[in-house]
Amino acid sequence: MLKRTAEKVLAIIGAVLFLIFAGWSALGLGGSDEAATNELLNQGFTQEDASMFTDLVNGMSIWLIILYVICAILGFVSLAMLKPNKKATGAGVLLIVTAVLGTLLSIFTGIIGGILYLIAGIMAIVRKPVEQYNDRGETY
Repeated sequence: MLKRTAEKVLAIIGAVLFLIFAGWSALGLGGSDEAATNELLNQGFTQEDASMFTDLVNGMSIWLIILYVICAILGFVSLAMLKPNKKATGAGVLLIVTAVLGTLLSIFTGIIGGILYLIAGIMAIVRKPVEQYNDRGETY
C-alpha cells in the first residue's frame, strides 16, 4: 500500500487555487458596469469602443470562471480516484490533461494551479508500490 499524501496535497492546493482564480475572475465581472464605461469615456474612448471593451472583459470573465470551476472539479475527481491505489494511473492522466488544457485555455493565467496538477499527475503515474516478500518468497 503506497501513501499518496504528496499527490493529494498538490491536487488540493491546485484545486483551491483554481477556485481562487475563479473568484478573481468573478471580480472582473464587476468591471463591466456603467462606472467603468464612464471612466473609459473620460480617458478618450468612444462610446462604442468603451462598451465593446467592457463586453470583452465580461465575456472573458465568464469564460475563465467556467474554465476554472471545471478544472477544480476535475482536480477533486482525480483526488477521489487517488483513494484506491489501483486508479492512481488514471488519476495521474486526468491531472496531467487538466493541467495542460486548463493552462492553455486560460491563456496561461492558471499556470500555477496547472503546474501543481502536472507535478501531482506525474507523481501519481511514476510512483509504484514496493513489492514486499514474506518468509517463503511470496509477494503480498
